[in-house]
Amino acid sequence: MAFRAADYLTGEVFSVAPTEAGWWATQPIPDDIGRHYPVAYYGEKPRRYPALVEVLQSLLYRWRARWVNRYAGGVGRVLDVGCGPGHLLARFRDLGWIATGTEATPASAEIPRRRYGLDVKSGELCGLGFATGSFDAVISWHTLEHMRDPSEVLDEASRLLRRGGLFLVSVPNFSSPEAMAKPSAWFHLDVPRHLAHFPADVLREHLRRRGFSVEKESFLAPEYDAFSLAQTWQNRLGLPHNLLYLILKSATRNAAAPSSGPQRVAAVGLAVLMIPLAAVTTLWRAWCGRGAVIVILARKL
Repeated sequence: MAFRAADYLTGEVFSVAPTEAGWWATQPIPDDIGRHYPVAYYGEKPRRYPALVEVLQSLLYRWRARWVNRYAGGVGRVLDVGCGPGHLLARFRDLGWIATGTEATPASAEIPRRRYGLDVKSGELCGLGFATGSFDAVISWHTLEHMRDPSEVLDEASRLLRRGGLFLVSVPNFSSPEAMAKPSAWFHLDVPRHLAHFPADVLREHLRRRGFSVEKESFLAPEYDAFSLAQTWQNRLGLPHNLLYLILKSATRNAAAPSSGPQRVAAVGLAVLMIPLAAVTTLWRAWCGRGAVIVILARKL
């Protein structure tokens, strides 16, 4: 059943409804969706997150690149679809992979080019002219949920991979308890930037249809888990939506989060109490296969 949710940045209200493909979709898709992405979204200076968070992310990106490298049996050609600032793709290049990325616009593609010297194409994936079977690994790390047509991206990922190649894909898990309790309050809903919302079983089924076999699956993403649950709890309590997140982001932009002083104090104070409990809860849910984020490493058959 469809429900309504607001963009925490603009206050605009959208509908989230099930589709015939099995995932849920944000409606309507704004014609000028670029204005819903803040200036610092792509990680250009100032930093997108506080320094400690970015250090954690860097360590995790390095570990994930090595993880894929191990299952691939060595280096090859890798394509990162929607590579953002290029942090993960740069870790693959450090291991010896021939690294290529994509970004939606020339402006966003220029950021990883300038920061890491990466080969990043701009435009829709299907229009970039990559040859069939030309990659040993394709990555879609929290980008599939941003796509207007996820089916098209999944089809293209399958086409671009050689037989035996690996597809690393991660999205928020719309079938998690965190999402299902009150979807409009879920931190990872993030309308309208997130256009598609995937239950875990739906993502698995779409991979299967395209000739993928799930090699590894995880419901743990440490850079998101405890914080996202604590923020979701605060949203449910009625604090301004995603206030804690905005406070953290404002620390990197020299700007104040849009809220009253007492509300900011409440958000930070509650976080001190909530995050340790959220960490334990998310570890338990990940172990049970019900975490708020799903990570799949699939092999092209």
